[in-house]
Amino acid sequence: MKKALVMLALFAPALYAADLSQQLEQCRSIGNDLQRLVCYDKMNTAAASAYVKSTSGSENTVQTVNVAPVAPTKEEFGLERKAEAAKEEVEIKNLELVLQSVETNRQGMMIFTFDNGQVWRQTSKDIFTATPGSTYIIERGLLGSFFMNKEGTNRKTRVLREK
Repeated sequence: MKKALVMLALFAPALYAADLSQQLEQCRSIGNDLQRLVCYDKMNTAAASAYVKSTSGSENTVQTVNVAPVAPTKEEFGLERKAEAAKEEVEIKNLELVLQSVETNRQGMMIFTFDNGQVWRQTSKDIFTATPGSTYIIERGLLGSFFMNKEGTNRKTRVLREK
């Protein structure tokens, strides 16, 4: 009896690995992206529930919590690099704001303060004129960059959100 238990304990991980690789192969063979994702999720859920069942007799218990990603609001637009949230595709592509004031820092870069309290700093040495009271569009660029232009014009400057 002891010998059988020892053999079972030694070969159980190998049997589980074979079953896991077979399940992975099944999921990989599915052509539809959504159905393949559902298959992987089912595998993950089954593995997590098996883990919870195996640890439920001990002092520690494991709970699975599903957290939905939160899209940034207008107040958080441009501050993604400072947040520690997971990187998700952001729904807001651009933002229209009314310029309240313009300042220039020591490096000659402009600092824009908008009517909603957001502060953006120019990061490129482009020639750019800004007049308070006008509407400006801040749009998302590639690799986390942002560009600002006056509504109705083609001239853009690269900006970075400060506040």
